[in-house]
Amino acid sequence: MLLALATPASLRRLSIMHQRFVLQFTFDMLYFHLLGTTSSELCNVCFLFCWLVGQDDSSELPLHLPDRSLGLEKFRLNKSQQMAVLDCVSAMEQQGTYPVRLIWGPPGTGKTKTISTLLLSMMVKNHRTLTCAPTNTAVVEVASRILSLIEESSAGGGNGCFLSDVVLFGNEDRMNVDQDLTKIFLEKRVRRLQKCLMPSSGWTSCLSSMVRILEEPLVQYASYVEETKRLIEELAKKEKEELAKKKAKNKVVEVKEDLTKKEADKKSIKIQSFKEYFMSSYKRIEDDLRTCIDTFCDDLPRSATSRQNFRCMTEVLHLLTDFGKQVQSEPEKQLQTLFRDTSDGKNSCLFQSLVSYAEDSVRSELKQARAQCIEKLNYLSNNFDLPDIFDKRSIEEFLLQKSKSVLCTASSSARLHYLQKAEPFDILVVDEAAQLKECESMIPLQIPGIRLAVLIGDEYQLPALVKSQVCYEADFGRSLFERLSSLGHPKHLLNVQYRMHPGISKFPVSSFYGGQIDDGENVLRRDYERKHLTGPMYGSYSFINIEGGKESSGKHDKSLINTIEVAAVTRIVQRLFRESVETRRKLSVGVVSPYKGQVRAIQEKLGKTYETHGGFSVKVRSVDGFQGAEEDIIIFSTVRSNSTGSVGFLNNVNRTNVALTRAKHCLWIVGNATTLVSSKTVWQKIVADAKERGCFFNANDDTDLSGAIVKAVIELDEVESALSMEMGNLRIGGSRSGVRNNLARAQILVPIS
Repeated sequence: MLLALATPASLRRLSIMHQRFVLQFTFDMLYFHLLGTTSSELCNVCFLFCWLVGQDDSSELPLHLPDRSLGLEKFRLNKSQQMAVLDCVSAMEQQGTYPVRLIWGPPGTGKTKTISTLLLSMMVKNHRTLTCAPTNTAVVEVASRILSLIEESSAGGGNGCFLSDVVLFGNEDRMNVDQDLTKIFLEKRVRRLQKCLMPSSGWTSCLSSMVRILEEPLVQYASYVEETKRLIEELAKKEKEELAKKKAKNKVVEVKEDLTKKEADKKSIKIQSFKEYFMSSYKRIEDDLRTCIDTFCDDLPRSATSRQNFRCMTEVLHLLTDFGKQVQSEPEKQLQTLFRDTSDGKNSCLFQSLVSYAEDSVRSELKQARAQCIEKLNYLSNNFDLPDIFDKRSIEEFLLQKSKSVLCTASSSARLHYLQKAEPFDILVVDEAAQLKECESMIPLQIPGIRLAVLIGDEYQLPALVKSQVCYEADFGRSLFERLSSLGHPKHLLNVQYRMHPGISKFPVSSFYGGQIDDGENVLRRDYERKHLTGPMYGSYSFINIEGGKESSGKHDKSLINTIEVAAVTRIVQRLFRESVETRRKLSVGVVSPYKGQVRAIQEKLGKTYETHGGFSVKVRSVDGFQGAEEDIIIFSTVRSNSTGSVGFLNNVNRTNVALTRAKHCLWIVGNATTLVSSKTVWQKIVADAKERGCFFNANDDTDLSGAIVKAVIELDEVESALSMEMGNLRIGGSRSGVRNNLARAQILVPIS
């Protein structure tokens, strides 16, 4: 809004201010870099490198690095992931090093796994961490992974990591929080804790009620009997008064009905026996107490109270359960005798009872169990001091102050600037850092106390979106990750990809990452290659040439549509669905296009046919919408089909990289080869590479696909264009007779449903 109102002069001044900021920031980064690069540090880094690649026989890590207490071996990290995690953790143990670490995570290299392991390691080392990302989707992905790691690691707490120390906050609807994430989502956690912190019905009330029922059960029972008798007497008195009034009015029928009703009321107010009263009261209080203890163990940060208090709460649950079972098995009369009080007070009663029933081993055990319960409950009453907070906002602030690991979007982190008396964050971790503008990264970076910033991303994927041309030209869309990378700041490259079949990864790895990425063992196995449709066209990687399309503007906006490619893609999806149903094999398909118009057209064509089938899923999104996602099969519709070689969005290398790296088992590119080659862009290389590798196919190589395309041409009233295929404008068929055969076949073609 401000940029829209600004004058050209003010925009120029803004650009100059931005450039000055960049120069100052660059100076600061170089200063810290030079400050930390000592000869000793360089030696240690070399030692670490040699240890990871197996060139040193020593099994010991350098002294400044964390030892094996981190338990990284259980996470099965590769060497590049280990180096990244260990270097970040060791940076917190050193003084004077530059406070920024970059982790370069190309597609499928386990970036999220590395982040979650790093966060878990920081929790083990008791460092308070803030994790941010530019989007809700990225934050939720990291949160889900750290949640799984903590639950799997040492039964969720053996290594000092607890879910109660992790909190995720943000917009619940936009984050699409699932059932598992409610365990750590701030608003859900506040609601659970709020019930336990209420003074009238929460923890304090439950604790005192349980102590009373254990210490003075007979006194409690006597009060109950007295109160019940009083209620019965009051009810009888009211009955007489009402009956007298109705008799005076000669309402005989109503009197009989009231007598029947009152008799039922009297029976419902039955005085329970001592055992019935004790067990019902005990069970009710125990359930409430158990709910509070479970909530505290699951939702209260460990720094909020001592470890002994948490241990004591766990012990209390076991003691109360055992005691309840023992009481249930005791006869009524013996139970009353067992709980008999003396006039010497509660403690005297307790010890005298133990002595008087010492001869009876069963009763002695019961008395001892009761004594242990009271002892533990009194300990918690005296030592477990809960914060005096009841309202939602105060509980939220308390959790954000005490949690070891906080996750949110970069913009939402502004809330953390206003926390009072909060323990300072030690580390800032930014996921998808290459998608976060420099100005946005300043929001979490300015939070007081941060000693280390870890930026994780890939500058070869989609950057931050900048709509203003002035801002774009001033590089306001550049990320801090890209800025530091361009300045030569060292990066940890995650160099093994575990997503793409080697046939898919070959071009992006060689063209975008200089061949620095290796294929993981899982993708190299023969069983990773999947054959879902017959024919060489539907292998792991293929370019399907459709030169009969016609790009046009959509009816909703100016976004381009290629209806012939829509028909081709829809046909392929239909066949995949049929194959999945027939073989009962689960399959996830992603349809990607750079244009929203094409996305909408494909969505409308597919309809809701596949939404109700659990074993088959299809997602149709733009390239931007697929960043960070992966599917078994990706079908990429390039849309562009013209004689000028204009490719628009496809000219963007980052966008192309994202599109080509979403598939796990199969990537099928649908496009007009002539247009793409004429563009003189990276797509010229993609087409040439496909031809060189024998992965280039014409649509007419597949009879069914060719028929679907011709039918689409007829429906679009483009018969004349179809008949001109022999002249080279459209090369779906081979000869004119072949075209006529295609047209005849298209007229009787019945779509697969």
